Amino acid sequence: MSTFFHRLPGRPVSVVTGQRLLRIFWPEFKEMNGCVFLGFQCSGGPITELADGKTETECFIHHTHIFDEFRNRATSEQRDHVARDFEVVENSYDDKHPDFIAACEIGMTIASMWTLKLKVDFPHDRFRVYYTQYDNPIVRFHKVRQTEPVWLPDEAVRDANALTLRGTIVYDTEYLNAPITNGGRM
Repeated sequence: MSTFFHRLPGRPVSVVTGQRLLRIFWPEFKEMNGCVFLGFQCSGGPITELADGKTETECFIHHTHIFDEFRNRATSEQRDHVARDFEVVENSYDDKHPDFIAACEIGMTIASMWTLKLKVDFPHDRFRVYYTQYDNPIVRFHKVRQTEPVWLPDEAVRDANALTLRGTIVYDTEYLNAPITNGGRM
């Protein structure tokens, strides 16, 4: 008798690893001072609103670099000696490396899942979730407020020719089935 279900190849993922992944893919959101934050990025202390408002605060505080959450081989360090006793270390990424390509897929999936989770957790609020991949796959989100502009307007994404917006996807809890990309709505 053939079985319908098969195990993934390789060793099973540990329960602890699965739990950590769950916190990233389907996170707990915390509401504080009119802002919504990722539970895994809040240390419990008060969060000071940035001068540009709540939208900018949310986008800045919990923008999540995929390569900060997962080990990879697409990252290399560049060291620049600025002064005798000071050097700057910057990461660069090989965007052709299989780990970079996988990180992009993971980032797009996280953005999609966060959109759904925000819709479930805050059904009466509207949120935008952004996936960008210019030099490092990043996911961020903010609550949409009538008193503040969105972090990245639809027109900027649709009409983008800049390399910095390559691969950008904007999810909106009001339009779950129609994310915005460089080519318009998907």
